[in-house]
Amino acid sequence: MEPAEILVSPPLVMLYALAICWLMYAWAKTIAPPSVPTPDKTLPYVGGEYMEGQTCHPGYQFFYVALFFTVVHVAALIIATAPPDAPLAATLGYLAIMAFGVAILRWEQ
Repeated sequence: MEPAEILVSPPLVMLYALAICWLMYAWAKTIAPPSVPTPDKTLPYVGGEYMEGQTCHPGYQFFYVALFFTVVHVAALIIATAPPDAPLAATLGYLAIMAFGVAILRWEQ
């Protein structure tokens, strides 16, 4: 590797970006006005009106949606990264297994 290539390698570029961000943060901290704690900063505020606290009871339906999303996207990732010489039967078999899994997820409801 040439010295110029080492200077633009991904780990060093990440360190450059972190250093620049830290310098911007340190500079902004010096010019920002001091924070004054007030009780209003801890109150919920929505759309110009004060909001009363509420409880939320989430259902377990979201679990099935999240699991379906994960299964489908992992299947898409596996198929997209499969080698070009992978047999078609293996890809279709994987899709069939994923479809069966999604059908079971849907059937449980």
